[in-house]
Amino acid sequence: MIKEKERGAALPSSGRAVASDFDNTLYFMGDEEPMRAADIFAIIYYQQRGGLFGLCTGRSLVGVRNVIGPFIRPDFYILASGALVVDGEENVLFRKCLPIGIVKDIFEEYTPDMKAVIQANDTVYTFEEESYLKTHIDSFDDLTDGHVYGLSLAAESREAAAAAAAEINRVYGSRVCAFHNVTHVDVAPIGCSKGTGIEIVRKAFSVREMYGIGDSFNDLPLLQSVDHPYTLSHAPVELQEAAEGVVRGVSELLDRI
Repeated sequence: MIKEKERGAALPSSGRAVASDFDNTLYFMGDEEPMRAADIFAIIYYQQRGGLFGLCTGRSLVGVRNVIGPFIRPDFYILASGALVVDGEENVLFRKCLPIGIVKDIFEEYTPDMKAVIQANDTVYTFEEESYLKTHIDSFDDLTDGHVYGLSLAAESREAAAAAAAEINRVYGSRVCAFHNVTHVDVAPIGCSKGTGIEIVRKAFSVREMYGIGDSFNDLPLLQSVDHPYTLSHAPVELQEAAEGVVRGVSELLDRI
């Protein structure tokens, strides 16, 4: 459960930290080994040597926590494309919410052609069947007393997702930021991105040298905000051009540090 950070509570500081994208960077849904053993052991060893490791994702906290299970214990989480940042104990370092009316407008406009979920509180909500990662709601009224960080839309193709992200930014750009993520669109409050989340982490943990790794267009703010940006060989050329290096996985990056 997300908690408010105690005033004056100290966080561990580190000269070095690594922020990793989640989907298709650290977690590969549908693979026989969705989280690579080499990555898990490299993260644990890196943390034992005093480095901080965190996740930087468009997912909600429950969408990450229930997947990583006992395998790794991140020192920080940048969630919902930077709208929520928490430390390893799930204390809030930063949050910015969306008005429920804007979420409802975008949801109703795009769901005839796309599936959508809503990022709120520490979970993800759906109007469809509930699952272990999704909580069913019957109405937007069910969210009026909570913290709503954004929503994620699933398109049929990369091109459709890119077009939807561009249109949402054109129509709603004074109030939201829409990020193209392969065949998904992640919608966050205006002024939030994975890059703004990086700056929150830098300050909160007194980080002097930040590494980052991601694989999709929504990771560009992450790569542009760290000192040492890395990507993977399957990433679009735009990310490879923005990166300091291209690696086979998170473990190879950590081995270089």
